[in-house]
Amino acid sequence: MGQWMDGYLAKLEQNRQENRAGGGQKSIELQHSLGKLTARERIERLVDPGTFEEMGSLVREFRMGLAGEPKPSPSDGVIMGMGEVNGRSAMIYALDFTVMSGSIGDQGIWKIAELAQMAGQQQIPIIGIFDSAGSRISFKNGYVGLNGLGRLIRNYCLYSGIIPQIALILGPCTGPIAQVPVLSDFLIFNRGTGFLWLGGEIKSDDAGGAEFHMEKSGQCDLIADSDEEAIEFTKQLLQFMPQNCWEKPAIVESSDDPERREEALLEVMPDDPKFTYDIHEIIDLIVDHGQFFELKQDFAPNMVVGFARFDGIPAGIAASNPDELSGIMEPDSSDKYDRFIMLLDAFNIPLVTMSDTPAFPPGDKWERMGVIRHGAKNLHGYSHLTNPKVTIVLRRSYGGSNIVMGCSKMGPDFIYGWPTVEFAPTGPESIVQAVFHKELAKAKEEGNYDDVYNFYLSILKEHFSVMTMGKMFTTYYTVHEVIDPRETRSKIVKALRASFNKSEELPQKRRFIKPA
Repeated sequence: MGQWMDGYLAKLEQNRQENRAGGGQKSIELQHSLGKLTARERIERLVDPGTFEEMGSLVREFRMGLAGEPKPSPSDGVIMGMGEVNGRSAMIYALDFTVMSGSIGDQGIWKIAELAQMAGQQQIPIIGIFDSAGSRISFKNGYVGLNGLGRLIRNYCLYSGIIPQIALILGPCTGPIAQVPVLSDFLIFNRGTGFLWLGGEIKSDDAGGAEFHMEKSGQCDLIADSDEEAIEFTKQLLQFMPQNCWEKPAIVESSDDPERREEALLEVMPDDPKFTYDIHEIIDLIVDHGQFFELKQDFAPNMVVGFARFDGIPAGIAASNPDELSGIMEPDSSDKYDRFIMLLDAFNIPLVTMSDTPAFPPGDKWERMGVIRHGAKNLHGYSHLTNPKVTIVLRRSYGGSNIVMGCSKMGPDFIYGWPTVEFAPTGPESIVQAVFHKELAKAKEEGNYDDVYNFYLSILKEHFSVMTMGKMFTTYYTVHEVIDPRETRSKIVKALRASFNKSEELPQKRRFIKPA
């Protein structure tokens, strides 16, 4: 090797040493004392050993400090590159809090914008790890990096639905950069250290934290108790996702019997429909090995969404939960449902809906909250789904829920119902009160109100039962087949096998316009 190369290699090695050192040992120790891994440690834990290929490592902050001295800024506070996660390629970036508190500089933001474009063009997932005090401030130039932020946000939006996008909030993420993780498909928080806030006054102790964005804003999908757990959640999510929208999710070999019958399913639902039950009890009994990967668990819990497998076939489950608000479709649950089914359709992931809901709640309170507008998103969204769709109707399918939960002629591939199903325009109890109010008033005077009420109610329930409506295959709400509840798992498995390679086309258009 010629001596002329030695000087270049020495500079390159010096650059690499600076990058490995980050903001220095004291900053690294401070990071650890806060219960956080460093940016490089996070990437190393995420990727398969030896697969991370760094890019943009030479980049530095080119502006001088307040006193005119150069700023130490290894990689400009952004570590990024390509790696493999469980054998699958992905683009990954992490903001380094040890370098100027992870603040976003002009060059660092352009690095991420370029990486997002590369991920989209290579059609592989992008994973962002956020730990940043926000936009960097320059004495002469004010906030820096906003121009690059515009390009980054545009790239995220353009490639949304083409490649999976996952964001981890493992430290602070404030100011304009806070918009980027919310644009991602999945948002994972560290419970103890994650903080997301666009700006303005903070009026509550929990503002910006994991529980705040899970329970109140609904922006958080998963809460982890450590950086390590958040990274493990990321790996699990990727197992359900294809590399891009042109591929199908991977089917894995399963040791769980696809024909398994569950006697316990006969005991979940209470005899009296006035009483509730937890939909998780049914989900856990029918999915492979009882493993259900739930998202947004504490946001609008009356709608349960998440991933599972049926004989190794990945699927998204959207289920109304009678144990929470009777499973009503109020605005938050409608939004939760809409975003989830759009994600599944974008990435060819089958949808299994499980319906037991009295539908959309009536009344002034809900109308003021836009219950019609939010519900219309579900109608519009489900109508455009082309992914495999299997519906299981469990008990109540009243009013609009029959349509939005894929129980009617909205394009589901298979509809199965338990013999306990009731199809009705609204709850039979309300119909009895509205139609037979004179008879009930008379019965109340005569002291036999309960007997008269239950008489009319029993007639309506018999009329609305799927065992009655099922005799007419096209006229009324119906199902393709009424099944023994113990057959639920095997029916879903066979339906998913049959529809996995289905082809369904929509009318050509430039784009659809979703209700506001």
